[in-house]
Amino acid sequence: MNERIGTNGFAVVDCETTGLSASSDRMVEIAVILVDADGVPEGEWTHLINPGRPVDATFIHGLTDDDVALAPPFSALLSQVVDRLHGRAVVAHNARFDVAFLNAAFGRAHYPFDIPADACVCTMELSKIYLPPGRHSLVEATRRAGIPLHHHHRALDDAWACAHLLRHYLQAEASGTRYAESALTRE
Repeated sequence: MNERIGTNGFAVVDCETTGLSASSDRMVEIAVILVDADGVPEGEWTHLINPGRPVDATFIHGLTDDDVALAPPFSALLSQVVDRLHGRAVVAHNARFDVAFLNAAFGRAHYPFDIPADACVCTMELSKIYLPPGRHSLVEATRRAGIPLHHHHRALDDAWACAHLLRHYLQAEASGTRYAESALTRE
C-alpha cells in the first residue's frame, strides 16, 4: 500500500459525540465513506462506540446510553478505523472538529498516530469557494448544492452528505466553477 497521504483517494469521516470538547467528550458513533480521487464511492463503514461515560448530547443525534451500552470502545475499533484512513486524505464537514476527536481517541488508546491538518479536506471551508454565498453548515451547504440530507447528526448520513459535497466540489473545480478564489476564514 502506498504510504503517501491521500494517494488512495479520500476517507470521508463523520463523528457523533457526547459533547463539543475533544479533550473531555467522546465519540459515540463514527462513519467512514471511502471515495476515489474523483469522488466516486468505494465503500462505507459505520459503528456505534461506547464512550465509557453518559452520552449527554442525545438531543443532537438521538443516541442514548442504551443505544451504545453494548457497543465496543474506540480502542476495540482502532485497527478498523486506521485501515480505512491509511493512505487517504481525511475529509469532513468542519474537519477540525472530527479530526480533533479522532486524534484525541488515538491518544487515549495510546496509538502513535495523529492526523495532520495538511492531510485533511474540510467541505465546510470549501463551501466558501464552490457554492454560492450563504451559510456553511452541512444542512445549508447540501441544500445549496442540491444534495439530500435525510438524518442529520447521524454519522453515516452526514458522512454521505459530505462525500456528495466533495464530489460536487471536485466536479466544480474540473469545470472551473468557483464563487471565490479562496476561503476566507474567521479565526
